[in-house]
Amino acid sequence: MAITRPTLMERIDRFIRAIESRKGEPDDWEDQCAKQALADIQDGQVEQAEAQMILARTPPDLRASRYPPGVSPNRPSPTTAELRAEFDRITSQTPR
Repeated sequence: MAITRPTLMERIDRFIRAIESRKGEPDDWEDQCAKQALADIQDGQVEQAEAQMILARTPPDLRASRYPPGVSPNRPSPTTAELRAEFDRITSQTPR
């Protein structure tokens, strides 16, 4: 059975809260994959978003590289506040 948008949004919220509770910032992998999941949700691609969240939760020692594909190592470090703001922006919009 396919995941629903509300269920996935709850999972993303828990993911962000876990980062907030560890009082750290997301690493590049967590940030990029979670932001891509939010973009996929906004585009109505819930299954793609779910796949991105699976990647976001991948432990560092199981990742193919430090940075997800297409992410420059020279980009500014991500912040939990930016990730939370993007989540809040998406949740404030009506679902497609």
